Amino acid sequence: MRTLLFLFFVLLPLYALAQNSIKPLQIPQRDSNAETGSEFMQRMIPLELEEREEEIFKALASGNMPDFLREPIRLTSMFSDALGQYHELVYEVMPDYLAIGSNKDYCRIPMNPHTAQRLADALGASLITAKISEQIYTQAEVKLDPFFYKPVGRENESVEKFILHNSQIEQQKKEGQGQNGQLIAGIKKDVILSNRLANSPSKVVIYGWHKLDGLPIQPVYSGHVDWYVDYSHGIRLMNQHVILDGEITTVSKILSDPALFHLLSDEESPMALTRYLKPSNSPTS
Repeated sequence: MRTLLFLFFVLLPLYALAQNSIKPLQIPQRDSNAETGSEFMQRMIPLELEEREEEIFKALASGNMPDFLREPIRLTSMFSDALGQYHELVYEVMPDYLAIGSNKDYCRIPMNPHTAQRLADALGASLITAKISEQIYTQAEVKLDPFFYKPVGRENESVEKFILHNSQIEQQKKEGQGQNGQLIAGIKKDVILSNRLANSPSKVVIYGWHKLDGLPIQPVYSGHVDWYVDYSHGIRLMNQHVILDGEITTVSKILSDPALFHLLSDEESPMALTRYLKPSNSPTS
């Protein structure tokens, strides 16, 4: 009898916990000698696009990011599939956009979708969809008004503008009494996964930059070539592993399923591609 009680009250709960645990993101510890955000961004200013993207990948893949990005926010939602059946989905998203540097000196860093995809693969993560971008905005603790720079030549693609925009976000966050680690939204356009990737593999797909009324400035858009990056782009990763109706599965499996895709996507069909493929040629200077 005691053995049965032990199994019921101890082992079974532990088994259930193991079944429902999400494998954490595989982010290395930051080296104490790693560059600060300011140091990294200054070093990026003279680099060509391809060099810059490679340095961004190396920095983030090695763990040079602030600690608050290592603590994803767990969200639980009830979503209907393509057949109208409701499912409980538990998923984890980074509280903010990818940034390079220390806890006290970091900078959010725009990058092309291929660098983002490489990082997602390395960290056990996935890029998000427009539907998840909406969910993040809805549930965000900190919602900031998007800050827009008028286009002047190609200034908006410059590292200097990336730095300026990051400083603007930090100022707005401070004024709104936001704290690092809280789920924040409204500050960047999301680079997303979409059905458009199947027909336009050499494009980047973006969405979001929600205003305070909840409406996105940027509808789903795939007009930019894949090497294009400007200050408004951001990479928010979600854990590739999710809990669907109590069982562990992956974002990729859900998005490619003929019925379940609708849990993560508002598009009309499952995704033939759930990742960005190899890049097109980048521009010459």
